Amino acid sequence: MRPGAFVSTVLQGTEQTAPDEGPIGGGRTTAAPEPDTLELIIPGRSIPLGFVRESEVVYLVGRDRGAQWPVELLRTGSASLGISNRRARGSVDLLVDLAEKDRVLDAFRRKYGSRRFERWYGNPARVLRVRLGPEPAALGGEDHYYDWLTAEFDNVADDYDRHILGNRINRLLRDRSLAELRRTFEQAGHLLEIGCGSGMETLPLLREGREIFCVDISERMLDVVREKARREGFGERLRTERLPAALIGQLLRVLGPGAFDGAYSTYGALNCEADLAPIPPALHGLLGPGKRFVAGVYNRWCAFEVIGYSLTGQFRRAFGRAGRPVRVGSSRFCVDVFAHSPSAFERAFDPWFDREHVAAVPVLLPPSDLVGYAEKFGQGFDRLDHLDRALSTRWPFRLLGDHFLMTLRRNPRESPT
Repeated sequence: MRPGAFVSTVLQGTEQTAPDEGPIGGGRTTAAPEPDTLELIIPGRSIPLGFVRESEVVYLVGRDRGAQWPVELLRTGSASLGISNRRARGSVDLLVDLAEKDRVLDAFRRKYGSRRFERWYGNPARVLRVRLGPEPAALGGEDHYYDWLTAEFDNVADDYDRHILGNRINRLLRDRSLAELRRTFEQAGHLLEIGCGSGMETLPLLREGREIFCVDISERMLDVVREKARREGFGERLRTERLPAALIGQLLRVLGPGAFDGAYSTYGALNCEADLAPIPPALHGLLGPGKRFVAGVYNRWCAFEVIGYSLTGQFRRAFGRAGRPVRVGSSRFCVDVFAHSPSAFERAFDPWFDREHVAAVPVLLPPSDLVGYAEKFGQGFDRLDHLDRALSTRWPFRLLGDHFLMTLRRNPRESPT
């Protein structure tokens, strides 16, 4: 979730490198030869790619969001290249500044011509920058993961609404979570939202009179939410802070204990944390006794995937969520994420919170990356949605959804030591 829900959430398709490889990719002979060539060297193979070079900086374009090579570079933060038969290494980052991306894409257009540019690089998912130089320092760990996460969600912030609203299952997820938030926070006026994304739940709750403090790892996502609230005249009831979910304890030092009437985090931010341990005690402090926290979480066990992929022999995908982290390719997200079962998530919040309610979202209907199957139901979709809701709170169905919604009540005891 995004943090915004996944990461909040950006779909992954199957890998298709040909559109990214451009005029020298895949052994194609239809394009005019280039005066220089580039190969991306990754374990077990090399990939010919089109590129633009400016002194000691190389730019690469990944048009297809499902292509794996950009993810492999961003995960490690480094690249090994073969340029005009010479090996070079460099550090990798994702361009998110719109003006800089436009400048680089214009350079690709000038190099390859408008016709080939539109064919190979039009509407790209990612523009990567490789700074050539000495062997990059070993990357990894929490800081690098957060950098990658921030860049990915900054990169999709301006298009995130279309991603959500254009997918029937994503809309269903938001409808279910909003219904739970409205029910849970009917009398709550001051809420904390962890991982607001582009404000799919923020704006409806603001319209209903609540005050909301939003945190998100992406400043670009926060910009989107602030602009929406300003346009609708709710700006004075919205506060924002750029923070990952694991650092919400910083708010306790600034705002003091019991600052909020409730808190929620749906479909992203919590699944972008390798370690949930700092979050429950921080929320325990930020909420008053008896106040509630609603979590929408990417489930570790999804019945639709386990059964569907197993029947087609795709066992890696059937049990792909069991990994830690769940790698891009085994999930539909643009970054590695961490899935949780309902029981493990509940244990992580004990003894600070007690579970009140859990529901699968959805359990009979497919996940959002398989929305094509849902569309085949046609007018029967609404009937199946109704049945899905009826089963979503019953055992064992409530444990086997694509996501689950869990409502937890803050324990009235003092913070455990």
